[in-house]
Amino acid sequence: MRLLLTNDDGIDGEGLWALYDALSAEHEVWVIAPDSNRSAVSNGITLSKDLCVKKIKEHVFTSSGLPADCVSTGLLANIVEGKIDMVLSGINRGANLGTDIIYSGTAAAARQAAIFGVPGVAFSIESPKEEYRYEALAKFAKQNLPTLRGLYVAGEFLNINALSADSYKAVQFTSVSVRKYKDTVKVFADDSGILRSRFVGGSVTSQGTVCSDFRAVENGNISITRVLAEPVSADNEINAKWLL
Repeated sequence: MRLLLTNDDGIDGEGLWALYDALSAEHEVWVIAPDSNRSAVSNGITLSKDLCVKKIKEHVFTSSGLPADCVSTGLLANIVEGKIDMVLSGINRGANLGTDIIYSGTAAAARQAAIFGVPGVAFSIESPKEEYRYEALAKFAKQNLPTLRGLYVAGEFLNINALSADSYKAVQFTSVSVRKYKDTVKVFADDSGILRSRFVGGSVTSQGTVCSDFRAVENGNISITRVLAEPVSADNEINAKWLL
């Protein structure tokens, strides 16, 4: 298959190259990744300026844009020679579970692929001790790539999470959990008197059933969640009756 790899950790991300090393022996792999870290940029795209796309080596490019920009460049521009069969994003340094998907640039790249009608898969690793081992999840991707592509349904992408580990107990199809963030914003005046604010990340708690993504990862399994790429409206029938 012809694969497009990207991430939000940037071109130097270890997880990106673990995935590249696992897949490039058997597949034609192209890389278009941000030139530096673009974590938590969600599904932003660049509209107001040109992007700088730089060739690093054969089939490998960096972009000054965001993860979704990288996917758009790979699928719509004339850089990649031929049709892309799958877009793989990651492997991200840090989990993208539940509510994280809203903010994640890793998930956004897979979502952008799905929006263009191409199978997209996001891979992320959780490590409570901040010690990241990517090889086992990269091996899983290599061994199961045709199956993952076969799971593609128009309008959906796959969000895959696992612990930083050398092996996994099982693979579990999961639901999306709810994450609560105890974040704060610090406001202060700089030396010139200008008022500034700074985001300060806090601890995270998760809520979900035994079938949720964070429970699967917590139990040592690989979590696969099918995620809708497009927004889904709430129950508009109630609102319509109220308006009448």
